[in-house]
Formats: sequence, C-alpha cells, structure tokens
Amino acid sequence: MKQILSLALIAVLFAACGQKQEAENTDAAAVMTVSQLLDSPEQYLGKQITLEGTVTHVCKHGGRRIHITELEPNVKIRIEAPEDMPSFARELEGSDVVVTAILRETRMDAADLDEWEAEVREGMERENHDHATPSATAEGGENEGHVEPQGLDAVNAKRAELKASGKPYLSTWYADAVSYKMKDGSSVPVAKEAPAEESANAEE
Repeated sequence: MKQILSLALIAVLFAACGQKQEAENTDAAAVMTVSQLLDSPEQYLGKQITLEGTVTHVCKHGGRRIHITELEPNVKIRIEAPEDMPSFARELEGSDVVVTAILRETRMDAADLDEWEAEVREGMERENHDHATPSATAEGGENEGHVEPQGLDAVNAKRAELKASGKPYLSTWYADAVSYKMKDGSSVPVAKEAPAEESANAEE
C-alpha cells in the first residue's frame, strides 16, 4: 500500500513539474519582437501583449512615451505611459526592455487627410501673413527623434501611402504600458523631475 502511495506521489510531482515547465515555455513564447507584432497586429488589438526591444527614444517633454525598436529590421512602436504610471526616465534610451502593454490603433482616412491639408494651408497663410517661423511639426506633435516630412509634403506622402495600401484607411499602432522591466534584470531607472526652467521652456 505504501509503495502504491509513493508511486502516486511521484506521478503527481512529475505532473506538477511538467505543468510548470509548460507554463514557463508559454510565458517565453508570449514575448514578441516588434516585427512579430506588426506582422498581424489586428489579432492583438485591445489585448495585453509583451514586447521586447531597444528604447531608441524617450519623450523629452515629460517622459510620457517611448519608442521600442527592433534594430534589425529597424521597426518600432510607440509606448504610452498611462496617468497612473511614473514617467519614463531619459536614462532608458539605448536600453533593452521588456514591456507589457495593451495594443491600440488610430486610423487615418481620406477625410482626415483633407482636414489635415486644410489645417496646413491655413497655417501657411497665417505664417505668410505674420512672417512667423513654425515651431512644431505639421501634425502638431513633438519631433519623435527623427526627421519626418512636414507640411504638404507629409500630407501628400500619406495620400500616396493610403492609395498604395488598397485600404480605406491607414493604421497607426501604439500601446498603453501596463508595466516594464530591464531585459538584463537590472533596476529600472527612475525619472527625474525636470528643472523649473526646463519645464517652462518645454514647448520651445
């Protein structure tokens, strides 16, 4: 009887170990690269995902967003920090991280492009009248660490992209962060508060 119980106990332990190993393998498989995600992002929309990549940009105006990039083949996605999450530290730039986040989508169609073009033309007329120099990109956002087409060039580039896509809209994919950690297991750097002078000049 004791032998039967011992064999049963061993069987239970082996089963538990197998389940643990399977869970660990499942967790490892759940971590994706950016290109793996963007190959078929629709299936993950609104769902929790785990991404690994290199931080190639940290928003200088408050640290509320970063870019996670897969360096080869150089594809990236924007990660936003929700209100209840501390800002991303600038020291993260250049680091490899693992981010858990919820995938989101914004869409741009022909009507949006028409509205964008009207705003650009209105701004150009105002600048010509005031002899002013524009201080922001055509989309009204910050320069995300690289040079993008601006003004009508940007609008026309998006029109060409929309036409080539064969779809009625263009998708932009980003994610709302849930948590993140350093890939090498080191401590996550803490964002420092911007000096008062820097905060006052954040829009310059």
